[in-house]
Amino acid sequence: MLHGAQAHTTDQMQFTVQALSPVLSVSQPLATRLRITNRSQTPMYVFNDLNYYVSVWAYAGSKESMEKQIIEEAMPPPPQRENFTLLKPGQSIEDIRYDKLDDLGISKPGNYRIDFNYRMNLPSEVTFGLPVWQGTQGASALIRVVNQPRGHAP
Repeated sequence: MLHGAQAHTTDQMQFTVQALSPVLSVSQPLATRLRITNRSQTPMYVFNDLNYYVSVWAYAGSKESMEKQIIEEAMPPPPQRENFTLLKPGQSIEDIRYDKLDDLGISKPGNYRIDFNYRMNLPSEVTFGLPVWQGTQGASALIRVVNQPRGHAP
């Protein structure tokens, strides 16, 4: 049985992202698989909906981030106990995220790095005494944006 909520170190969980289509047209949404894997020897809880705690930024080359067209919600609604999933060692939870390129500030063809930052920092009073993994991790995906979708002639 698991007792008490506590912070866990970053290396116990692994946050990864994968662009489902690394080449897309400016009109297509970016579909990305988000995954958190328990790499520790201890079962830990994570929040079911990974999107609530992920922020995303686009970069053209090594320049500053693109100007986003949307403001991300600062805090999701208060969680319920059923919003947490127990991950045993080696288990993963994943979700697919969809972002409009325009919302990320991408409006023209080019190569972009998309940075995802997962940050879980919930106070113990809203984690129901569960040992919820707390931490911050980042991961990136590289995409190429073209004028036409792949396989379409101009």
